[in-house]
Amino acid sequence: MRHLMFLFFALALAGAVPAAEWYVEIVEEGVIGANSSLVLDSYGFPHVSYTDNVNADIKYAYWDGSKWRIETVQSNGYLNRSSLALDSYGWPHISYYDGLPNYDLKYARCDVWGWHIETVDWSGDVGYYSSLKLDSSNFPHIAYFFKSVANLKYAAWDGNEWKITVVDYEGNIGYEPTLVMDEDDRPHIAYVDGSDAALNYAYWDGNRWLIEAVVTGVGVLSPSLALDSNGNPHIAYFAGYPNIALEYVFWDGDEWRLQIVESRYADSISLALDSSDLPHISYRLEPNHYLKYAHWDGEEWQILTLESEPYYGHVGEGTSLAIDFYDFPHITYSGDRNLKHAWYGYGPGVEGAEVFANVGSEGVLVGWRITGDIPARLLVLRSAGDDEPANVSGSLDGAATRWLDRNVIPGNRYTYWLEVVEDDGTVSRFGPTEAVTFPGAAREIALSVYPSPASGSFTVDYTLPEGGRVVVSLYDLSGRRVATVYDGETAAGRHDISCNASALPAGVYLVRLATDAGALTRRVVVAR
Repeated sequence: MRHLMFLFFALALAGAVPAAEWYVEIVEEGVIGANSSLVLDSYGFPHVSYTDNVNADIKYAYWDGSKWRIETVQSNGYLNRSSLALDSYGWPHISYYDGLPNYDLKYARCDVWGWHIETVDWSGDVGYYSSLKLDSSNFPHIAYFFKSVANLKYAAWDGNEWKITVVDYEGNIGYEPTLVMDEDDRPHIAYVDGSDAALNYAYWDGNRWLIEAVVTGVGVLSPSLALDSNGNPHIAYFAGYPNIALEYVFWDGDEWRLQIVESRYADSISLALDSSDLPHISYRLEPNHYLKYAHWDGEEWQILTLESEPYYGHVGEGTSLAIDFYDFPHITYSGDRNLKHAWYGYGPGVEGAEVFANVGSEGVLVGWRITGDIPARLLVLRSAGDDEPANVSGSLDGAATRWLDRNVIPGNRYTYWLEVVEDDGTVSRFGPTEAVTFPGAAREIALSVYPSPASGSFTVDYTLPEGGRVVVSLYDLSGRRVATVYDGETAAGRHDISCNASALPAGVYLVRLATDAGALTRRVVVAR
């Protein structure tokens, strides 16, 4: 269960469920948590890299579904300004500045063996501002500021080595770069041109860098870039004059269009677009040090103050914004000398459930994964053919994760639902599962995998009509064989194998049973 610090208030976002509200929690206490970088994984769980300003460490924290887990990536240095990305397997990659005495750009990635750290560029004072993204091959790309000569640089890993180029060098160039990769794996960068007090935008067309000044002479600070579904750039930034305002500019396919969001001093700006390409912006309002959030509802800007009790001037510092699959915003930031996570959503209570059914030798194993709080009790409902769903499990404990339906008839097709009863009596129904057929005593192989999702281990349960060679293999969704779980001669009957999943990256895998009588495949989700 998340320990919520306080509830802000309800907000009617476009497409939002009325019960959704703003919530905030502490990720780590007493670290200030400056310059956070937030990414949501495929489950909508937050991951964040940040600076522990007390110890000058780079840290990484992630929500595993029940609690925050925190790791120190590198310590013992003047470390600052990290940028986080997750690869397709859910592993974190981080770029950051390794300051005094090195003044280098560092890159760290994590796998089953732990964190691997390397220096990308050591040509001078480089990397104080950096922005990291991964391409479709999970290769890292980093845009960063070369402070020694005031240039904008770009580093890309090609699978063998880092390729480093200078993107822009005309004047005092390259402050606060923000990088996005498009669907063709081409980089786009927004950054500050200090010489002309301008906002610049650069992109790689496949042959060269194309650079344009989007707005000039306005004293730009803290730009944040996003690409919409058509690949058009959108940028939020602070303009110091003449407006003194948080501004938002986007390319509509023909020209740049500018809007003033709020006519106040703003920094720590972070922009994200939802599934309708509508902009959402988090920022710190100065000099009050308020955490604020703005979103465009299609007609006008809706602006909220999310936290307004400054403590040592650190509320709202280093905001980072991400939008989940419900189009709900999540924001990480520094507040009251703590790293905090604010999100708009369902908060306490049951948020959702995934329900699945696997056929085994003794019946149908029904399992589920609930997000949110543990309910008071559960019921499994079943439908045979076109029948109405009926309770077949009786009342189950709210902490249960699976139930075996033994009362099944060979040849019948069954569909299952999960009914959740919360402490206040609220009842929610989730499902249905895919229809399954129980083979019964027929001479067929059977395969089930549980629990799913799994974290520490999962069980492969299979039945053979006759003895012979059995191969149990684990594949990822790209078709790559991750492991051979078992390969050997096996007698007829029911067997089970326990598989250790603790070293596997979070994601979806396929368990394949190959026998002389045929083959079966089942899906298993590994969660962290």
